[in-house]
Amino acid sequence: MARQYHEIYYTAPLSTPVKLDAYHAEAQGDWRLFVFTGTPSNKFIYQRFLRVAPPDIDVVVITRPGFAKGDKEAVTDFNEQVAAIKPFLPGGAFGDKKVVTMGVSYGGELALKAALDFPDAVKGALTCAALIDEPHDYAKTLERIGGDARFEEYVPNRWQKVRAEIAGRRAQIGPLLDRLKGYHGPVEVIHGDFDGMVPRSNSEKLYDSLSEVSRGLLDIVPGGTHYLEGQYPRRVHAAVRRVIDRALAREKTAEGSRLAVEADL
Repeated sequence: MARQYHEIYYTAPLSTPVKLDAYHAEAQGDWRLFVFTGTPSNKFIYQRFLRVAPPDIDVVVITRPGFAKGDKEAVTDFNEQVAAIKPFLPGGAFGDKKVVTMGVSYGGELALKAALDFPDAVKGALTCAALIDEPHDYAKTLERIGGDARFEEYVPNRWQKVRAEIAGRRAQIGPLLDRLKGYHGPVEVIHGDFDGMVPRSNSEKLYDSLSEVSRGLLDIVPGGTHYLEGQYPRRVHAAVRRVIDRALAREKTAEGSRLAVEADL
């Protein structure tokens, strides 16, 4: 039976609070999946992903800052983007659940940063077609054309915001990857081998940046495009489940160690 979801609106506590919209597939289970979309941010393409989501996982897909109704400028600071998750963390307006993050393309960086910034609340992360290094050459050519003064007035504002996000991320990637070396939460990486936007080498670079403890499966999907969440949603949900299972195992191990120490005291 297809999952039901509905549109919600909430205030995200950025440095200047902003109104955002999201799809929310509610569930009674203990876990919540928070999805950072790619660029341009478009929650509508996740409808199939939401309909086939496991019934016990609460799923939230947001329209990221910069792409909500009325937004005229891109929000390029990762700190500001990640602030959008705060109302969905334990203690937030949407109730207390254990959270895993998923990031698609540009959103992959944000899913990882959320796991790094909120380690007590975000138990692990999944990246899907993550834009960690650079897109394919033709995409970079389009990026350069958009900044040419001869064409700039003809380029839609939405595409200019995409250009700003892609450019703005470059200085933030290195520090993010450096922080990942010390991260011990579970991370799963999935990428299609027929991705026409982001080369699979991006995910391979990310995977190599993960610690041995954090590193899960590098799932390269044969024939997979840049839109795996729509093409193979159940495969992506299986990767989410692996993150949750590994997080539960990590919690169990930590609890066992705590009890052993207390028994020795």
